[in-house]
Amino acid sequence: MNLFFDGIAPVRQTIPMTFPAQSIGILGVAGLATAALLACKSAPAAYPDAAKLASSEHSWCGALAKYEAPQDQSWRHIAACNAAIPTGSAPFVAQMAECYRKHHEDQGDDAMDLGGLVARCADVVLAAAEPVGFEVAAPVRARCARMERCAKVSQPTCLAAIEQLDPMQKVGLTSAYNLAAQHAIAECLEDSACSPDEDAVQAACYAAAQKLRVWLPLD
Repeated sequence: MNLFFDGIAPVRQTIPMTFPAQSIGILGVAGLATAALLACKSAPAAYPDAAKLASSEHSWCGALAKYEAPQDQSWRHIAACNAAIPTGSAPFVAQMAECYRKHHEDQGDDAMDLGGLVARCADVVLAAAEPVGFEVAAPVRARCARMERCAKVSQPTCLAAIEQLDPMQKVGLTSAYNLAAQHAIAECLEDSACSPDEDAVQAACYAAAQKLRVWLPLD
């Protein structure tokens, strides 16, 4: 299944995203840069995946509302959830909703807690994805340009190395994220200073977006 590539290169704008304040402190300078980019304000319509993302988010919120609300009560977070713009791609969020829903249907009262289930479903969804077109994704282009600038590794050599990653790793670097988030990651990789620990800088550029691939209540 070619689940995670819309075939559309990201344009160079950003869209608003909710970013929990308590997660900022552990991200470092590069992560804060990404968080700032994720918080920039522009019309969601600037990205061609916005409508599909909104639909997937409503599916995710509907699943949470069904199983997270107290018995016979409405879920008090539904409005905030539906209004949120996660960093996950539309297919990723939709399949997270399906995984979450299926687990609850199968396990009933023995279902995992929300945090554990989100982590499990993320692994399941990423493992099942087939990356297509990852080599033209903004984060990959930015990553290889950075490797050329900071480590003197040519871009073709960098792309060849990424080609050797397993499918789950490729998706985790690119199309698990929506176009706005991919742009923010790429901007962080482009703008962060070279470092003796390039792995840490590159990981920090992903940290903010990775935490917000699906929206979760803070309480």
